[in-house]
Amino acid sequence: MYYQKPVRTFEEQGVVDPTQSYYVKLEHVVNTRNQDLKTIVDLGRYFTIFAPRQSGKTTFFEGFCRELEQDSGYVVILLSFQHYKNLHSSRFYE
Repeated sequence: MYYQKPVRTFEEQGVVDPTQSYYVKLEHVVNTRNQDLKTIVDLGRYFTIFAPRQSGKTTFFEGFCRELEQDSGYVVILLSFQHYKNLHSSRFYE
């Protein structure tokens, strides 16, 4: 019997590398007014990305940030607190 390594795997946490893991590209993300995410940002509006676990929210958002970085009109600051989820609140706020 010959074993062949899977081409891709299912990612269980964190950012998905689409070349290594299965990934469904989120396209045409809009709000209830049918405005795309770039328009929402341009208007200075807040937004929430709501979807099930492991559906590509973080990967989508990081890709969106990379797109914005290409435009000199934006300064992108991406904050992630995933690595601190088990840190006690008093230590976190120090």
